[in-house]
Amino acid sequence: MKYYLIISALAIILFSACKDKEDPKKEAPISALSIIKGQLKKFDSTIYAFTKYERAGDKTDTAYLRREEIKKIAEIFLSLPEIADEKYHKRYTEEKIVDAEQQTLSITSTLKDGVNSEIQTQMLIIDMTDLSNGTVKSIFIDSYKNSGDSTIGKKLFWEIDKYFTILTSIEKENQPEKTHYTKIEWQ
Repeated sequence: MKYYLIISALAIILFSACKDKEDPKKEAPISALSIIKGQLKKFDSTIYAFTKYERAGDKTDTAYLRREEIKKIAEIFLSLPEIADEKYHKRYTEEKIVDAEQQTLSITSTLKDGVNSEIQTQMLIIDMTDLSNGTVKSIFIDSYKNSGDSTIGKKLFWEIDKYFTILTSIEKENQPEKTHYTKIEWQ
């Protein structure tokens, strides 16, 4: 009879240990926009030379830019919603993948099915060569927005401390897609 009591007690302890617990607090997402704001702030105290490369249709152009012009072009990043904010983050699923060969961690936030938001996907690539201080290497944001009879797609990429690119595509019904590519580089 003692064995039945011991087995019953162990079963209750095991059952209560395996019982679903309340969802633990989620780890706070990394703010892509705060990283970009930090990069823009860094421009104020550096002597970088900024080069702009543009391609629209068959035309290409290269120009040197002032800091004020860079901030105006980068505003496209800052005008997007911050998906790290609690009200937006719930709309996304997050997937983390470690690439041992490249020594990186990619954190991909993808918009859930049936949810409407301008940002479809956001990916942060984190350098894991120094495990005590993993730093964001690059940011990719894929965004779509309907505007009247057009769909405007933007593929935004920011390589930390090197360059950023903006690929804008405009689709209108019964018309060929128009694309505009801009790359801002500094050194």
